[in-house]
Amino acid sequence: MVSVEKPSSIPILDFELYQPDDPDKTAITTDFLKQLYDTMHDIGFFYIRGHGVPLSLIEAALETSAAFFDLPLQDKLKVDMGNSPHYRGFTQLNGETTDYKQDNRETFDIGREYPEGPLDAPAYTHLRGPNQWPTQIPSFKPIILQLLEAMHKVGLRVLRAMAQSLDINEKEFMDMFGDDLGMRMKLVYYPGMDNEKDVPLDHGIGVGPHKDYGFLALLLQDKVGGLQVQLLNGQWVDATPIEGTFVVNIGEIFEKLTKKRFIATTHRVLNNKNQNRYSIPLFLAPHNRCQIPDLDRFFPHERLTHKSDVKEDQLLQGDIYGENEFKGYRRSHVQVTHKWYYFDEEQQQWRRRPVPLSS
Repeated sequence: MVSVEKPSSIPILDFELYQPDDPDKTAITTDFLKQLYDTMHDIGFFYIRGHGVPLSLIEAALETSAAFFDLPLQDKLKVDMGNSPHYRGFTQLNGETTDYKQDNRETFDIGREYPEGPLDAPAYTHLRGPNQWPTQIPSFKPIILQLLEAMHKVGLRVLRAMAQSLDINEKEFMDMFGDDLGMRMKLVYYPGMDNEKDVPLDHGIGVGPHKDYGFLALLLQDKVGGLQVQLLNGQWVDATPIEGTFVVNIGEIFEKLTKKRFIATTHRVLNNKNQNRYSIPLFLAPHNRCQIPDLDRFFPHERLTHKSDVKEDQLLQGDIYGENEFKGYRRSHVQVTHKWYYFDEEQQQWRRRPVPLSS
């Protein structure tokens, strides 16, 4: 059977036990999928170890990320997110909003490199595009891209395991995650509350209670801690850092897909008192024109009840995935949205500005 440890009620799953292409390991794979199903259903958050991403790459990425955030502010602002209609680049301290509060964190958003799309395409399609890269750290781009692709491979394996645990058509499910899948990485820096250079707001919340709006997220966190998970009964527990693991959670679109048979778990981050914290989440979602399929036939009877600090009217539950992601960025990065987009009252839809507004 799959062995499970439960620090702070969040299980650890050993990904080496998932061997779906080895007929000699059918039994341990079946046990793993049963544990994955139960964990997604009961908690929605878990650790994975045995994922295959080298510890040396993980450490190099965290060091490179910290080096970027340690740059002078004027250097970081050269790759400010405001330069990008694709919501990519640097966001300074308190420049992003979650749960109606300014986040006590700095971030740097990237994704896969895509060419610019047609100006008159649906606004949400402009979430795909080129990245911005800092030039002051030559190793930054190659190391971060290497981590992005490594975590992407792990994420696709987790998605495949999710489909198999649900006993649904694997090909139909995985076809939502082709070359144009939604894949975003965010480098994050949470200054300590006693930091005299990067001074957080007194509320002490690095990022407020929220759910991720894709299918799943993989999180690489350093040793400091601060991530908290809200269980379905409303209790908050610490997601204590465990070296060599990723923290995985399911997102809002998976909740929608399964008609709340699985709940996207609410989580938040509290700033440490005297230590800076660094983390790197990767978010995976379907391609942005994906019409979310209906799985009512698989889960017609059960609808989980749960307590969450995220209200129902905050959830992103539209039928087209890209519209959900775009709405999430619109409300988190209001100034970037105002600069690059406008709402067409006549057509009742968002559009890309032909010329961005000046700052």
